[in-house]
Amino acid sequence: MGWIDWLILGGSITILAVIACRTQKYVRSVTDFLAAGRTGRRYLLTSANGLAGMGLITLVAYTQKFHHAGWAISWWSEGAFLLIAILNLSGFVYYRYRQTRALTLAQFFEMRYDRGYRIVMGAICFLAGILNFGIFPAIGARFFICFLGLPERLGGIPTYPLMMFFFLGGALLIAASGGQVQNMVTDTVQALFVYTMCVVVAITVLCLFSWGEFREVLLNHPPGKSFINPFDTAEIADFNFWFFLINLYFVVAQFGAWQGNQGYAASAVNPHEAKMGNILSTWRQVSITLFNTVFALGALTVLLGVNYQQEAAALLRHLSETLSPQVADQMSMPMALSEVLPLGIRGMFAAVLFFFMLSTDTTYIHSWGVIFVQDIVLPAYGKPVSCRTHFLLLRLSLIGVALFAFLFSWFYQQSEYINMFQMLTGVIFSAGAGCAIIGGLYWKRAGRASAWGGTIVGFLLAMLAIVLLDVRGWRVARGILLEFFPENAVLLAATEKCPINGAYLSLIATVAAQIVFVLFAFLNRKPFNLDRLLHRGAYADPAPGSEPENGSGNGDGNASDCGMSVEKKKAVTPISWYRRLFLGFDEEFSRGDKWVSVSVSCWVFFWGGAFIVITAWNVLGYLFPGSFIRMWPDEWWFNWFMFYLGIHTLLAPVTAVWMTWGGVRDLREMFRLLRECRHSTDDGYVERKEN
Repeated sequence: MGWIDWLILGGSITILAVIACRTQKYVRSVTDFLAAGRTGRRYLLTSANGLAGMGLITLVAYTQKFHHAGWAISWWSEGAFLLIAILNLSGFVYYRYRQTRALTLAQFFEMRYDRGYRIVMGAICFLAGILNFGIFPAIGARFFICFLGLPERLGGIPTYPLMMFFFLGGALLIAASGGQVQNMVTDTVQALFVYTMCVVVAITVLCLFSWGEFREVLLNHPPGKSFINPFDTAEIADFNFWFFLINLYFVVAQFGAWQGNQGYAASAVNPHEAKMGNILSTWRQVSITLFNTVFALGALTVLLGVNYQQEAAALLRHLSETLSPQVADQMSMPMALSEVLPLGIRGMFAAVLFFFMLSTDTTYIHSWGVIFVQDIVLPAYGKPVSCRTHFLLLRLSLIGVALFAFLFSWFYQQSEYINMFQMLTGVIFSAGAGCAIIGGLYWKRAGRASAWGGTIVGFLLAMLAIVLLDVRGWRVARGILLEFFPENAVLLAATEKCPINGAYLSLIATVAAQIVFVLFAFLNRKPFNLDRLLHRGAYADPAPGSEPENGSGNGDGNASDCGMSVEKKKAVTPISWYRRLFLGFDEEFSRGDKWVSVSVSCWVFFWGGAFIVITAWNVLGYLFPGSFIRMWPDEWWFNWFMFYLGIHTLLAPVTAVWMTWGGVRDLREMFRLLRECRHSTDDGYVERKEN
């Protein structure tokens, strides 16, 4: 990198560090550390939460998938995008979850089921989370070692653990010093940098390559392995149509279950702002989607394009000589693009990827550390602790999470694709949690037996799958299976890798957990009082002007804390069902909220409608080859992809400015609330156990 690149990278990191140092003074209570005093408004929530969910590992996983399947698999993701947008518009799960006023998901489990279930789910969630997080430092360290061209040793110390220590140490310092307040502020500031940088880098990459070069690398593939035609991918082993269907199923079945960013679910000022933050995530994602797609396309052009054969061969040779095959596969795409970026843009590229990494690391360290204390240690202890002791336990827990991730990344031998590994480690918890969340929020018959049954089955099957996907575990399992099936061709051929990938094993665990949950729920004869859990009906907050109920004791939080104090009662206007479903409207929507929701609906249903129409056209063309309907040729798919890129390129600068303005506004409002409002004393302890 040149001096301008270092100036861009170092300058942005310095600004972030200064802001982080000035933010610590706002953390005055446990609620501030856990949920930022519930002061998050829509733009702050969507910016900070979005960047926290878009880690460097997510980008590397996406480019790895693009390297093996091209854009063809991304077509099927449009169906998932439509479904997620509809769920966000409806406020599915998140609106009701915020109504419970729980500070963590497992606290909700105690309020809904029992304390024992909270502790067990907290432990399973913690285990799944730290295993999932365990490879994050490895990906970040390996990328920046390759990107910066660092030697194997620096000052006599191995570079790999040194880089992990540096990155994790910085993330830990942010998370432990200010908790969720610090995370929300730093993630938002990083997002404000990233919005602009993503657009600039993406437009630069589009200018570096020609339309013809993109066409060459996407269309020049044998039948059954198309990188552009989603109906011609039968020979692609892992990232194919079935992989998409499994992910689509998980969108609903596990919605809201993953707790890597759990602090944001409890940080909203009120349920309506939480819902609006999710709705705005569609527009927030435009610039990041453009960056990810162009990043992958540019890297693929370098690796497969005829104009870059020498550069690609040298890069792949270097990676294969210095890294294991699996790690070399992960690093090939990011390194390919970085080699051709001009001066200045390379610094922006490095800054974006550094912020992706840092934001996710801080959020995950905070989430898993908080869950360990809030949902395992304190419920098991059985009584409240002092604020000072609580802070000490939280910070020690965060240190433990960072230490585990450091050691796991150093010694774990990953043999599976990143996507598969993340999916399966997530299912350890989400297979049972998805049932317990949706059933607990929407089904009165869901009870303790159903929650316990689904969790036990999902956990055991997921852990078995983890063992099978490890090289050493599969060797042992294969040896045992060959004792019973010595002539099985599949077992004989699969010497080093389980023949069933992580996606299918995750599906088996999830479906089995759901079946058990439903069976036990039908046996339950005692309905649960959802009105009390959701603070509605006879249990709604008192009218304005009356004395608010102290929520201490069941996870309500104080009704007069910073977040709740800004709520205003509005006149109730009946909303038709189709407006609720397709536009997301409810009684709390202002005129501005409706315009935002309508814009999101138009965007979502345009791409979703195009997905449905084009998919149906090609399916009919396949089923009735003699009719006037013909399946799209590859050229048509390429033209659609270019249209998709063009629309995102036009809108990305607009949404970047919009989200930046909103993020700055809400960040200032957050500081005002933390400075002026009474800080909640709710620490997540649940006293009332009756259901």
